[in-house]
Order: sequence, then structure tokens, then C-alpha cells
Amino acid sequence: MTVELAAKAAVAIVSEQTLPPAPAADLILTMAASTQSLRSLVFAAYRRALNGGSLHFAETEAHSLTHNGINYQIRYAPNLLKKPISITQPPNPSHSTPPNPTSKSNPFLPPNPALYITSIPRNHYLVLNKFPVIPGHFILATNDFQQQSHPLAIDDMEAILSVLKTWDSYHQDNETPSIDLTSEAQQHQALYGFFNSGRESGASQPHRHVQFIPLTSEELDSLWATQLFASPTENENNNSSNANGVATGKVGDIEIRYQSRITFKHYFTAIPQDLTPERLWELYSLLLSLAEYTLTHPITPSAEVIAAVNERWDKISATQRSMDEDVKFSYNLAFTKNWIGVLPRTSETVHVVDKEEDSGVEMGGVRIKCPGLNLNGTVMAGMMLIRTRKEMDVVLEDPGCIARTMGGIGVHQQSSNTTAQKSSL
Repeated sequence: MTVELAAKAAVAIVSEQTLPPAPAADLILTMAASTQSLRSLVFAAYRRALNGGSLHFAETEAHSLTHNGINYQIRYAPNLLKKPISITQPPNPSHSTPPNPTSKSNPFLPPNPALYITSIPRNHYLVLNKFPVIPGHFILATNDFQQQSHPLAIDDMEAILSVLKTWDSYHQDNETPSIDLTSEAQQHQALYGFFNSGRESGASQPHRHVQFIPLTSEELDSLWATQLFASPTENENNNSSNANGVATGKVGDIEIRYQSRITFKHYFTAIPQDLTPERLWELYSLLLSLAEYTLTHPITPSAEVIAAVNERWDKISATQRSMDEDVKFSYNLAFTKNWIGVLPRTSETVHVVDKEEDSGVEMGGVRIKCPGLNLNGTVMAGMMLIRTRKEMDVVLEDPGCIARTMGGIGVHQQSSNTTAQKSSL
């Protein structure tokens, strides 16, 4: 069921869920009486929450960097040093945590009425990110508590596909955008989604949630993950690579691609049109198998990992994956309507300067050390946040340091170095 159909059924659904009062209920009633697009709903809710002070947009200094043919978007966001941390997550010893950080409880039970967007049958709803650095950043969360560290289920995949398809529905079905689309909604025709799972993934909440960032078509096309599928490799049937560093292999009849110029191992596959939730879950399960094999065989090249999983695939696919236990490793999942990929993680934080070095920042009368880059699923889009000026200056002076240090977030992959280029936005 699409989000628009969900809107028309929302009045009946709201009585079955533990949802916030007045503002969210008013929004649901408004949706039920209209055919407002998801894009318009998200940006209208975003502007309303921003103007009302319910969310805190972090102003950032953005720079586009290119190194070895890979595009990165680096944002300087000093305000994120003050962002609350989850009291339900165990502390990560790799963090240089500012003194006395603000604690927070589960923000999804119940969601903040001022941030709530709409329900998604069967068991999900959409809510705005309270601390966005990109306008319109929103979250798909489960109605009841489900573990972030457990595998995603088929109903999660159904909800993800519903969001992706509905976001794109006006762009596909109408030559002229619907008149209800705001300028922001018209410009942001694409979605980048990601899921963080496990201690080293950048996950900040144990309640299951998937995040979405609206992008323009140009921004989507510039992502290195999108460019994996921009041109064919030399040999589509065997492990091979092309001049742009794109390598491919197969597991059964499923093509797997990765970028050999990226310094951490990762695996992507295309999402065909009219994909069912069950088939998407099968692709997700395959990617988890590749991630797991990579972590247990860290020195095995990516091409050999794909070949090894392919040899064992009949046995692997016949093994029932436990849905009520933690996945035994950390990973990021990233996706758009056209592709899905996985990044097996070994560390949440990487450092572009010595982690014992003074950052030049003082909080609560205490000088803090350089916190490093705490990276989540946005890293698969080449996006990363830097919280101190000292670290930002190092990256701007030497963009190659990003490529050199990024391998530390997962299983290292050899990458050649070429000239780096940079530009300010």
C-alpha cells in the first residue's frame, strides 16, 4: 500500500496505534481529506517544525571534494558537539565525548507530535529528524519497539518500498509536477535511505528506524554509489572491472558491484522495477552474507569474497536467518529506488588527526580532544560531518586524508591515489 493510500486510511489506523495527540492527528485528518504528495508532506512538516522551534537545523559549512575520481561532501558542523546521546546505547570507548552530554530517551515511543508526518501500514510511521543537517531529513520507525540490531523484516522492506515509490510517484506519473508541491519538494525528486545496525555502525538509538535524506536529481547522480551503475563493466558475466574502478561479480543470477577505488570493502546490487518486498529482503540477506564473509575473511579480496559466497550460495540461502536475534556484526545499509548496498563496519570513528590532540574547543570549561569523524550510513553517499575547525582544516588542505583514513571504518581495501580536487559550496 502506498503512502497516499495510507493517508486516506489514516483516521481508522490512528485508533489502533499509540500516536501523539493534536498536531499529528490534525495532520492525519488533513492528509485523509487530500491527495497531498509525500514530498509536500515532508517539507511542509519540516518548515512547520523549524518555524515552531521543534527541530534544530544545524547550519553547516559544506565543501565538495573529489579524490581519485570519488565525490565526497564534507560538512563542518560544530553544533553537533552538543547533540544529545542515547542513554540506552553503551558508551563507545573510541569516542572523545564532550563533558556532561545531554541524555535522551527513546524519541520514537511516542514520537514528538510536532515532528510526526504520517503512518505507513502495516507497522510504521514517518517522523522528522530532530537534528537535521540537510532539510527534510526524515525517519521511518516501527510503531512498537523492535531492535535496531535485529535483521530487517519483510514488513520493513514493504514500508521502505512504499516510501521510495510514493516519493517518486508524481515525478513518474505527471509531466508537470502537482500544484501542491512546494519549490523544495519539486527540487528534491530523489531519496537516499540508510540503516545503521550494530555498535560500530553509527547507530544512536536501539529502536528500529530507517533514515531518508531528500536529494536533487543532480545530487543523486553525483554519488559514487550511483555512478557504480552508470556504465557497464568490460565483462558482465565474470569478475571484472572497468577504467573507472567499477568491479563486478555474481552470486547466482544477481550481479554485485563495488568501487575498487574506495578504501573500505562494500557491495551493491541493482534494484529492478516492480520489486516485491520479499525479493528486496532476499537481496538484503545476500548483502548481509557478503558482509559477514568479508568480516570473517578480512584479507580476502572483494572479488574472491563474491566468488566464495557464490560457491556456497545454495547452502547459505537454504539456511533460515534468525529474525529475533542480533546480527552478529555491525553494518550500514544504503539504498535508493535503483540500488542497495552494504558496508561491513569495524569501527564507528576514524581520525584525521591524532585523537589525543587538543581540538581548540572548550565546553563547560573543559577543553576537549579531537573527536574524530563518527560515521554512519551517509558515508556510503560520500557524506560526512566534521565537528571541529582543526579537523576541517586538515581535510581541506589535504583531501586525500579522507581516502587514507576511511578504510578504518571497515575492512580495508587497497585504493590507488590520484590528484585531489576541491570546491566550496
